[in-house]
Amino acid sequence: MADIFKNEKFALANTGANLVYTVPSDSRALIKNVQTTNSGANALVTLTANDGSTTYNTSITSLANNTHANLIDAPVVLIESETLSIQSDVANAVSGIVSILEISRN
Repeated sequence: MADIFKNEKFALANTGANLVYTVPSDSRALIKNVQTTNSGANALVTLTANDGSTTYNTSITSLANNTHANLIDAPVVLIESETLSIQSDVANAVSGIVSILEISRN
């Protein structure tokens, strides 16, 4: 069993849901931080988790121009094959880094 700290970086080029991270099939993941910056117009940013059949909103945050925010208040646990996506209502403005502790079960 190995613990791996990793970062997934994102820059949202469109207004659709953007897949940022998928938990490997042999792992669990703790999402520690979702640091987000808005360098464009005011934006509404939505963070979602999906378990393979249902999408759950975990955060909906309004970001003013030239501001930043952490989209989660506490760690989020994801299990095997679950996904994390981010969406903004403004294209080419929102970017950031997701900090993850990935725990392999092998």
